Amino acid sequence: MPLDRACVDYLTDHHQGRLATVALDGTPQNKPVGYHYNPKFGTIDIAGFNMDTSAKYRNIAVHSQVSFVVDDAVGEGVSGMRFVEVRGRAEQTSADPLTVDEEGPSGHIIRIHPRRVVSWNADPEHPGLQTQTLPPAAASEGPRDEHPTLGTDGLVPDAAAAVVASLVAELQVGIDAHDADTYNRHFAADVAWGSPYGAIVGGYDELHAIHSSLLPRGVGGPSSRYETVQALSPTPDVVIAHVRRVALDSDGQPLEPSADPGAAFSEMALYVLVRRGGDWWLAAGQNTPVATSRLAGR
Repeated sequence: MPLDRACVDYLTDHHQGRLATVALDGTPQNKPVGYHYNPKFGTIDIAGFNMDTSAKYRNIAVHSQVSFVVDDAVGEGVSGMRFVEVRGRAEQTSADPLTVDEEGPSGHIIRIHPRRVVSWNADPEHPGLQTQTLPPAAASEGPRDEHPTLGTDGLVPDAAAAVVASLVAELQVGIDAHDADTYNRHFAADVAWGSPYGAIVGGYDELHAIHSSLLPRGVGGPSSRYETVQALSPTPDVVIAHVRRVALDSDGQPLEPSADPGAAFSEMALYVLVRRGGDWWLAAGQNTPVATSRLAGR
């Protein structure tokens, strides 16, 4: 179902609102904007000068969930206040070129697909607070990305990176001390693990026994350096990360990959971390040996 008629009429009768976005560092931003209601898609379209270089335009590329408010006062006190708040998913897109003036707003716009609508006194026949939740299929009648961005609705990038950094630091201490207890301290009891050579290990006990055997023997190299490559957070309680283990020589320099199966080797790991009980636990991991030399200078 689309926005109700009263909200559409209210939004159509106004042309200015305030758009709240989340900055790249996780701080909120709220900007006055011009807009129009797009009946073709059932969306809020926001245009502006140099839109593609604006902070709000950059923000929604990373944090797509936004809040947009239009309000006015037609009388005294609370009963004289009116507003419509639209919460939903915003996307970067292009405006209809026929509606863009070369000396006016740029061809880039922010398009908001409503998901939740909260209003106050917007409907003359039903004064007071009204709410509406649109089902996902109706929340965006316009074209959607074929491949959605998933790693933007959870922790902000710095927070996700900090979660992975904590695990990496623990792995580093464990491998330096050849101590499986430290290395596996935050592995879940039912951790799903894939070895570098295709074997599947199920559960902490089996994996801990393997690490207890391998770590004291320095399998993989005499020493190693762990590095966070990237971290994505699709939900506030899940972080997906690529972590690199670089095999080092006695001088602390990266070792070249070797065709010798018994030689030291570096790995790239894909980890899934899940927050449970206030702690972050490794729920799944997959290690892949590095077969080509791309580690110099890293």
